[in-house]
This record gives sequence, structure tokens and C-alpha cells, in this order.
Amino acid sequence: MYLFILPIGLGIMTLVASLIGLFAYLMSDDNATRLLAFNWFKRLIIVAFLLISIGLFMTFGHFWG
Repeated sequence: MYLFILPIGLGIMTLVASLIGLFAYLMSDDNATRLLAFNWFKRLIIVAFLLISIGLFMTFGHFWG
């Protein structure tokens, strides 16, 4: 059962990492750093929502399917 909940936790941690990337984008003055931080933000936000969606699908499918 813990393997069904694991993607939700990993997704939340990835979401926090993406917010750190967004914060780095907003606080940086260097254009190269801003571009790198925004690229990481985009990648991590997509991965976070995929992990959370997979985790919710697996969890709801296990308990209510």
C-alpha cells in the first residue's frame, strides 16, 4: 500500500523543488541564471504534477476501484 502513496510524496517534494527554481528565477539578476532557473522550474513542475496524478490515480484505484 505504501507504494501507491509514494508518488504523491515524491510529487510534493518535486513541487517544492520547482518552487525553489521559481524563487531563483525571480531573485536573479543574471540573464543566464534566470534562463537556467526557469528551465528547471518548467521541468520540475511537469514532473511534480505527473507524479501527483499517478499517485492519486493509483491510490483511488486501490481503495475505491
